[in-house]
Amino acid sequence: MLVSYILIYYSFKAVGGKDKKQMELLPKQQIVELIKKSESILLISHTKPGGDSVGSLLALQRLLQGLGKKASVVISETIPSSLSFLPNISDIQKAVDGSNDLVLKVNIENTNIEKISTNTDGKTLDIILTPQNGKIEAESVKVESGKPKYDAIIVLDTPDVDKIDKIYDEHTELFFETPVVNIDHHAGNEYFGTINWVDLTATSTAEILVAMFEALGTSKPDEDTATLLLAGITADTASFKNINTTPKTLTVAAQLLAAGARQQEIIQNFYKMKNLKTLKLWGKILSNVQKDTEHRVIWSKVGHDDFGGANATIEEAKEVMDEMLANTPNADVVCLMVETEKNTITVLLKGIKGTDVLEIAEIFGGSGHAMATVFELKNTQLAGAEEKVLAEIKKVRAKKLGRPVRQEEAKSEERPKKVEEVLQEGKEEVKQETPEKKAISMESFNGKAVEVEAKKEEDSGDVISKAIESLEAAGENIEAEREEPKEKVIQKDPKSLTHVSEILKKFDPTEKQKLEEFKKKNEEARENLKKDNGEK
Repeated sequence: MLVSYILIYYSFKAVGGKDKKQMELLPKQQIVELIKKSESILLISHTKPGGDSVGSLLALQRLLQGLGKKASVVISETIPSSLSFLPNISDIQKAVDGSNDLVLKVNIENTNIEKISTNTDGKTLDIILTPQNGKIEAESVKVESGKPKYDAIIVLDTPDVDKIDKIYDEHTELFFETPVVNIDHHAGNEYFGTINWVDLTATSTAEILVAMFEALGTSKPDEDTATLLLAGITADTASFKNINTTPKTLTVAAQLLAAGARQQEIIQNFYKMKNLKTLKLWGKILSNVQKDTEHRVIWSKVGHDDFGGANATIEEAKEVMDEMLANTPNADVVCLMVETEKNTITVLLKGIKGTDVLEIAEIFGGSGHAMATVFELKNTQLAGAEEKVLAEIKKVRAKKLGRPVRQEEAKSEERPKKVEEVLQEGKEEVKQETPEKKAISMESFNGKAVEVEAKKEEDSGDVISKAIESLEAAGENIEAEREEPKEKVIQKDPKSLTHVSEILKKFDPTEKQKLEEFKKKNEEARENLKKDNGEK
C-alpha cells in the first residue's frame, strides 16, 4: 500500500499536479486529454495475463495507433497459447523501448571532444574519442543501460501495484517520473494511478474500453479491434455464463458483433481447442474434486508436477473452474488450488448464485471481483494451503449460513490423546484398583509388552472384563457423544473405568479400529487367563 501512495505522489508531481479545471473533469475525460498531448505511450497489465488483459491491451494499441500515437504493448511473461489467434499478437514486446540501449557516459568536464569515430572488424566495435586537449582517463567512462522514455503509462486490468507486470520492478523510476493511468473493473482496486478510471459495474476492462472510442471521437472499431474487445468480454464472463453478465454487457457485445467481431473464432480457440496435456490436467483436477455439503463448498487441487508438466497457464486452470461451476449443483463456492511453482500456491475462488468470495480472498491479501478472486500463498506446500484456505472458507460460510463455527480438530489445542496413551492409562487404573494381583502372562500389543493381571477370585470381580466393557461402551458412543452439548452430564456405572471412558469419548472415529484390535487382544488374554486358572 505504501508503494501505491509513493507512486501516486510522484506521478502527480510528474505532471505538475492538476489545475482546478482538470480536477473538474471526469477520469475518462482526463485520460482523453492526456492521450491527446502524449506521443509515446506504454501499455501494460498484470502478471499472468489472460484474455481480458491481452485483448484490451491490443485493442487500445490499435486505437492509439489510429490516432497517430506510438503505443507499445509490453508483456514480459509467456502468453497463453489459447490467445495466439488474436490480431496483432506478434506486436507484443518482452521489454520496454530503450531498455536494450547501451549508454557510454564520459566525463568531459576538463576537456572537449574533437572527434568521435568507430572501427569494427565484424566481431568487436571500437568507439574512439579524440580530445581537443588533455587526456580522457578510462576511469571517467561509465557504461549504463538506456532509459526508456514515455509520455504516459496506461495500466489495464490491474487492481494494485504489486500485481503489475514485473517490468514495474525493473523500471520503478520510470513509473515515478511518468503519469500513470489506471483503468480497471476490480472491486479491490487501490487507485494507484495519477488518473483512475475504475468501473465496478463493468464485467471486464474490455467493456470499459468500448466507451474510449466514443470519448476520443473515433468511428466504430474495425473487425480486428472489435474481435479483441469481444475476446476480453468473453474471457471474463465465461462466454456470458457468469452471473456478473449484465444487460449492458450484452448490449456492448451486440455492438461489437455488428462491427464485425469474429465471435465463433473466439469460441473455437477459447473452448474447443485443447491439447492432450491440457486434457490430462483437466482430468487430474476433476478427479480431485471434493465437496463439503454443510458449507456448500467444492474444491480441487493440482500439484506442480502435474501443472508444470502440462505447460498449462492459470487461465487454462480457470476454464476447469468454469466446468466445475456449470456442473456442480448445491454449491455456492468453488475453490481451485494450483501449485504454479514449487511451494507457491495460486488460489482461485468463484462464487455461485451471487455469493461474495472477495471477503475470503482479502483474508489472504487477495483481490478481484465480488464473485471471482485470486491470491497467492508463498512458501507453502499444497497440503498446508488446502487446510488453511478451507478453514477460512468454512468460517466465512458458517457465518453466512447462520451455523456455529467449528474448530478443525487438526488445529485444536486440546486434541484428544492417541489411543495408545489412553489404553496405557487404562492399564494403570486396572493395576491401582486391584490390590490383590497376580501376574498371569505377557501379551504384545502394538509392539509393546503389556502385563495382564487379575484377581485370584474370577467370580468376585474380573477387572479386565469391566475395563473392556467400559472401553467398549465408550467406543460405541463416540459418534453420539460428539454431537451432544458439552454441558450434558453422562451417567456411568461407578464400578467402571470412568476416567478412561471420558477420554475415549473424544476419540476420532477413525481410530475405532485400533480400539477394536485392543479389545480382541484382551479377549484372547482373558480366555487364556481362564484356562490358566482352571489348570491351576
